[in-house]
Amino acid sequence: MTAYSEWTLAQQKTFWQELADVALARWGMAAAAISWLGYSSNAVFKARSDAGDFVLRLQPAWRANRAQAQSELTWLRAIRRDSDLQAPFPIVAAGEDGDALLVEVTHPQLPPPHVALACLFEFIPGQSKAASALSKEDMYMIGRYLAQLHSQAQVEPLADIDRPRLADAQGLFGDESPYAAQHDARLLTKAQRDICRAVERAVGNVMSQLQKHPAAFGLVHADLLAKNILFTEAGIAALDFEYCAWGCFLYDLAPLLWQLKGERAQDYTQLEASLWAGYTASLTSACPPRDTLETFIAARQLASCRWLLNNRDHPQIRALTPALLKGRIEELRDFLECGKLQRRTATL
Repeated sequence: MTAYSEWTLAQQKTFWQELADVALARWGMAAAAISWLGYSSNAVFKARSDAGDFVLRLQPAWRANRAQAQSELTWLRAIRRDSDLQAPFPIVAAGEDGDALLVEVTHPQLPPPHVALACLFEFIPGQSKAASALSKEDMYMIGRYLAQLHSQAQVEPLADIDRPRLADAQGLFGDESPYAAQHDARLLTKAQRDICRAVERAVGNVMSQLQKHPAAFGLVHADLLAKNILFTEAGIAALDFEYCAWGCFLYDLAPLLWQLKGERAQDYTQLEASLWAGYTASLTSACPPRDTLETFIAARQLASCRWLLNNRDHPQIRALTPALLKGRIEELRDFLECGKLQRRTATL
């Protein structure tokens, strides 16, 4: 039998779509129609049923931490309870072992432990925009959303929220990081590894300074790219909280700015200014130091290299990974020399 990692994209997508039917049954649902919303680290579907429209996420257990996935769903329900922000709302599945937000679906053809973690969300109607279509007004709204997330939707650190801790360089890049790829770092040359370690040190220096300001840390989305932003009648919804974590609030601005550096270089400065204006206008705490943003964007670039290493067997990026890694690490080398990240590689 061919190993899962060697399947074609079509084979993997067919498999996950069949597994989606099995998963939906755990919510007592038979979908009239299932359509793809995304397939990268996870398989994400829109399911239409007599009960309405929903979003189903299937998360390979070999890439996931069950306790942390459960905590993601706990925070999402708290966001609905404690704020007016739009975000995915998890649906409870009734089962023999009691109600659950997260259920396990097993299949022998999945890599060990042969399990996928399934969760179901309310569907949020709206439209996404490509990074190329975002306006300065959009960026201002996104900044306001993040400020409100950081001030209105926080929970006590001692609450039952077991999420990665990205509050320092060790959290971002150490063995317990969600971006950890230490076993795959052998694919990098010594010179490339040295560049990555130098970026880690630069990020660590900035975060050490910010540790003096506890109000600069809390729960963050940590992956707010353009594809994870939905424009609705009521404003903005953030999608895909899979990478949410305890971290520095400024890191939440980095993913979208990182993306825009690659796709909107010609008006990047104005877009960054609009995001910053919306963010700082809605903060309820002291304004953070803007001059650290560039280092957090470089941190995101390094995280993207780790993501490539972790997902290099995905059929959509297998052939692209070597050149992308080489190019992105060269961009990090340039950042270390001039203090600015100038992107030339594709975002994906």
